[in-house]
Amino acid sequence: MKRMKLIFFVGVNPATDTGPLAAAYRFASAAAVAEVDAEVRLAGDAVFAADPAFVATVRGAADLRSRIDSAHEGGVDVSVCPRSTERRGINDEQVAAIGARARPLSEILVEVAEGRSVLVHLG
Repeated sequence: MKRMKLIFFVGVNPATDTGPLAAAYRFASAAAVAEVDAEVRLAGDAVFAADPAFVATVRGAADLRSRIDSAHEGGVDVSVCPRSTERRGINDEQVAAIGARARPLSEILVEVAEGRSVLVHLG
């Protein structure tokens, strides 16, 4: 059976609602345990998750920080939209600190179009 990569896409500001971001990390972590290829994709205001000072101000910060940190340790692939990080002042060091990498949306869309990945929008 051919398995496609699951890409959990989040664009919601964690200060507004931590639910979609927490869910993306939870689902991707569960997929990693089941040996299913998965990625958390941060775009729009969700890239603020890479700023520890910002995350510290959101409701449920400790739980969110734990999910972000344990995902990297658990082998979860995390990508950020380069345009979103640039527009929001998130630097490369912050991106690397959460175990993420910049990845253009065009790469993801090609994977989806070719049937190698499926995009799961969580907000």
